[in-house]
Amino acid sequence: MKPDSLYEKYCKDKEHANEVKKYAVMILDALKQNVSEFKTLSDKAGEYLEHAALLHDIGYVVEKKSHHKHAMNIIIDEGIEGFSDKEILIIANIARYHRASFPDAAKHERFAQLSEDDRLLVSRVGAVLRLADGFDKPHKNLILRMRAEETDDKVKLYLKTIGFKPNLKMAEQKKDLLEFVLQKKVEFLFM
Repeated sequence: MKPDSLYEKYCKDKEHANEVKKYAVMILDALKQNVSEFKTLSDKAGEYLEHAALLHDIGYVVEKKSHHKHAMNIIIDEGIEGFSDKEILIIANIARYHRASFPDAAKHERFAQLSEDDRLLVSRVGAVLRLADGFDKPHKNLILRMRAEETDDKVKLYLKTIGFKPNLKMAEQKKDLLEFVLQKKVEFLFM
């Protein structure tokens, strides 16, 4: 599942984009199974996530510093075949929040254009994409699968690796939006 025209035209690091997509799907599947905040997400949410993951860095063609904002603009301006304008706006917002500020309807016009339910969807799925991007920062493809466990005060994300413990420094930094969405700490553990 690739938004071929944008992906082929603008994606400069296809290996990274595909790894982020893989991790995003793993995270979302783990959260949907065992974390109450995510259990009600539809299959469509996963489809939006996959597209946003593949396109999250396409804004680098404009500039590095604000590439997340440029990715959103490119997705909205050029569209994705097979998706409505509303769905494209959702995917673009998910891609936009893979770094920097949190979704905020008071400050971000394109996020404010979404319904309350769609803003909640973007916040949840955007948090997954943000974390997936952090997991791929070492660019070593070490995580094989994940499992989530929810307690009263935290979500434990168990990682099965190929035998090496990955450097989780960037993932630790990029779990912030997920913690905000869940209103719980997120802890990484190894299986």
